[in-house]
Amino acid sequence: MKKVWVLFSTEMWEKFNFYGMRAIFALFLVHFLGFSESDAALYYGGFLAFSYLCPIVGGFLADRFLGYHKSVLLGCAFLAVAQLLFFVSASGFSSVGFALCGAILVMFGNGFFKPSITALLSIKAPKDISMDAVFSSYYFFLNLGVLIGSFVVPYFGDVVAGGVRDISAFKWGFLSAFIAMIVGIVIFALFSKNDENFTPKHAQGMKYNKRNLLISSVVFIAIFLLICYVSSTQNVVKMYLYPAIYAFGVSMICYVLLDKSLDKIERENIITIFISAIFIVFFWASFEQIGSSLTFIANNQMDRSLFGFDVPPSMISMFNPLFVLILSFLFSAFYIKLGRKNIEPNSLNKQAFGLCLLGVSYLIIAFKVHDLGENLLHIKWFLLLYFLHTCAELLVSPIGFALVAKLSPKRLLGLIFGIFYLANAAGYALSGTLASLLPPTSDKFILANQLGIDLKEILNSKGEISDDTLEILKQNGLPSEYPNIFGYEICSLFEFFMLFFVLCFGAGVLLFIVAKFHKMYNLKKDKNV
Repeated sequence: MKKVWVLFSTEMWEKFNFYGMRAIFALFLVHFLGFSESDAALYYGGFLAFSYLCPIVGGFLADRFLGYHKSVLLGCAFLAVAQLLFFVSASGFSSVGFALCGAILVMFGNGFFKPSITALLSIKAPKDISMDAVFSSYYFFLNLGVLIGSFVVPYFGDVVAGGVRDISAFKWGFLSAFIAMIVGIVIFALFSKNDENFTPKHAQGMKYNKRNLLISSVVFIAIFLLICYVSSTQNVVKMYLYPAIYAFGVSMICYVLLDKSLDKIERENIITIFISAIFIVFFWASFEQIGSSLTFIANNQMDRSLFGFDVPPSMISMFNPLFVLILSFLFSAFYIKLGRKNIEPNSLNKQAFGLCLLGVSYLIIAFKVHDLGENLLHIKWFLLLYFLHTCAELLVSPIGFALVAKLSPKRLLGLIFGIFYLANAAGYALSGTLASLLPPTSDKFILANQLGIDLKEILNSKGEISDDTLEILKQNGLPSEYPNIFGYEICSLFEFFMLFFVLCFGAGVLLFIVAKFHKMYNLKKDKNV
């Protein structure tokens, strides 16, 4: 494991940077830039989606031209500069423009960094240790960075005094994320020079094929137009960006599988990876509510008092990485023990169980908020939710990365990691769509009453609303109707959380069935795929 400590350390500081920023990003959009919570959820999902879409291009460039070492350095540089731009934006200088440029650089930075750091890890990992165990240990250091970032950045950037939010504090959160990324760059630049030796000098990559490109393009256009046709929104992100991500993912899968250079075993291994990737979309769509809808609930309708300390809403997400730190080595040791006894479940079954567990976590919280009304939900229930989230995460995410590392053809390693991140992108896009279905929380009804408006009557009424009332609602960020999906209105937090239970538990059961009937081609040295 000594060979990979630099990668672990670099990843830790990058996660400090990215997830620290992510913790306050949605609140920054709402309280500083003035977006509604619904729009902020959609833009947040789109931002994260593109952050995990760009690794497709970054992985390809790393495989063919730049090499993994240079790609990691370039990605770190983009991420550092991005936080400086967010700092300038939060200081009030052309706020939206600088924030947009910062978001674009975060996307580019992730594109170069993510596939290359994981490709280096899969190449340098010890051969005598289970890849699942290696990636579970990697997950420990990754989440150490997430934990520190999720505490430090909100500590400086999410400040509420006397019930009033100090929006000037956002810039200090972004500045702390910048400093963390600089530390990561220095560590990687000083101690990882030998990593260049692990980059393929004559990478074959995937050869361009006009026929395959044409077929994949037709698939992209067909799926894109179909999703746009059935979409019933006027929001540009939801109407065009999200369908493009879904269509691009399917078309890329088609392009890879059509490649004739793949032999039978390679093709079956890649199919296994893509099965995992498809179901991971549903996992991240539900899990990533942490950064949007769950943060809004924590901000609007939660008693956040914990041992006498009022936890900032964006800081609650730090309990997820904290639980990862506690549980990751236990999971890793558990996998090793089961492997020695030849009773370790295969990767797809682990992920199926993780999806079901994630669904159960939402089922528990759904019944807890049933009939909550305008009362506050205590923070302890979110701690239970995040604990179960974490157990599910350790059964899904590191197992997926290990699956890619074990089964990907080495000449396509960066590209396949990029496509696997594309599943994350699709999941984040879907998370934005689902987060926008969050019904109004108690603070909205209280504010409406203070304005002399009976919001509940308006939401339950199917009649027309006066223009003056609509203008007041719009100016104060209040909804005029309940969110709906496929014509079904989401009127309560109970219905909102039950949506995720059905999605995750159903996906988990389906994956169990798929895993049972899917013939998995195992590597000779690692039968536990």
